[in-house]
Amino acid sequence: MMKKHTSLRMICTLLLCTMLVSFVSCTGPVPGGDGEKTPTSTGGNVTSAPITTEPVTTEKEYVAPDVFYDSADYTILVTGNPAGTAANPFAYSDTQLVLDNAVYMRNIAVEEELGITLNVIYETASNNEGNGPGTKKLQADSTAGESNYDSCLIAAYDLGVLAQQGMLADLSKVSHIDLDMDYWDQNAKDQLAINNKLFFTTGDISYNDKEYTFAVLFNKTIAKEEALGNLYDLVREGKWTFDTFAEMARKVTVDLNGDDIMDSRDKYGLELWDDTILYMVTGAGQKILTLDEDGVPELTLNTEITANIVEKYIKLASESCSINFQHMSGGVSWINMYINGQALFLLEYFKALPSFRDTDLDYGLLPFPKYDEAQESHQSGMSAWHVSFYCIPDLSDLEYSGIVSESLAYHSERLVTPAYYERNLVGRQIKDLESADMLDIIFDNRTYDLGLYYRTGDLSSMLLNMLRTGNTAFASRYQAYHPRAEHQLKELKQSFNIE
Repeated sequence: MMKKHTSLRMICTLLLCTMLVSFVSCTGPVPGGDGEKTPTSTGGNVTSAPITTEPVTTEKEYVAPDVFYDSADYTILVTGNPAGTAANPFAYSDTQLVLDNAVYMRNIAVEEELGITLNVIYETASNNEGNGPGTKKLQADSTAGESNYDSCLIAAYDLGVLAQQGMLADLSKVSHIDLDMDYWDQNAKDQLAINNKLFFTTGDISYNDKEYTFAVLFNKTIAKEEALGNLYDLVREGKWTFDTFAEMARKVTVDLNGDDIMDSRDKYGLELWDDTILYMVTGAGQKILTLDEDGVPELTLNTEITANIVEKYIKLASESCSINFQHMSGGVSWINMYINGQALFLLEYFKALPSFRDTDLDYGLLPFPKYDEAQESHQSGMSAWHVSFYCIPDLSDLEYSGIVSESLAYHSERLVTPAYYERNLVGRQIKDLESADMLDIIFDNRTYDLGLYYRTGDLSSMLLNMLRTGNTAFASRYQAYHPRAEHQLKELKQSFNIE
């Protein structure tokens, strides 16, 4: 389902126009630091906000609520596995960097509109079992019968536990939240609502999920040397398939130092890591859990397409044209390998792009390949271990949380999303408008697999282990994991009152 707000190409055009106007008036942003600096007045009061492109809407528009809370506190809990700014897109001072400044301006806009003070509690800790800080803090509140948080951005694995334990509000029932508005992700609304209850979601309110969306980076110099043609046209024509991707990757295998040992000092068609098998399966249109028309989750991984894509990808990853940077030798980091021009393709999420910002690397972006040309559209996955989603604790004042959440989402679309594209994507990491076109395809077709977030049957770990060991026997491995998956699916349905 296409997201209805301003396309990335339109944002690119508006950004270019804004930069031209700034150049003529001699008041443009000054390069420096981690991004573009925005002029401010003395005392830290912002006088020049980042680009504030008004969203193009086709239906309803946001209307500010007729309420004023007279300096009431609003507390957001932010937790996640990774640390850093991508994990916490809510709390910033005015650092004068474009994205930080946009978040700051968004926060000020919401505070002034509603008469509140935003407070952000931020904690990270690595976990794979759904027992991270988000789970622990909301469980503690549940035990005490009170909520210390008005809304949260919590790691996906924790959310799977919290939703099953009944600790999250159904966002579709929270007053003043209109999930049909453009600033709420419509794919998330449709694909995360078990039994028509949506306990966590995303959208413009957070760029965390965008940072951890996967794409294919390709080295334009190598593509030209290998006469691969226009890869963007392959996407537009529906011909960017796994077989085409693999055929191109196999064209590049070079023992650069002639030592007969293929390691990180050599040249490859494909640079990958373990988790990419999950999102290659996603790219082929397959999921661990899929909701039926009534919002009932069903196991859907065991298909011929899954078996075929798993076998093809594991075989490709095992060939000499590929290197898995989580298990490689040779002493060159995966980042430096790609900067050095030692790989045609790199499979990564957007959070990796700043590594290539101030380099001579000439690269483009593509969506993950489709399974075949018959597949209707490209599908983009997000790293389940890294991504966090927005939610509201069930014990919160739901009317208050709903009003503030809607305001945060609207002002994020107006201020933060354009700044995110400007600082992190357009004109910085991404160097051509054709790649910006690809971003529309990548972000508009993001896929949410509940089986990853609820860790159903440990099937994601099964796929990871198959890649690590080179085992392509999907059918037999699935049969071994299937009983546990069925049991956990039954428990999941029971927790959501599904017969």
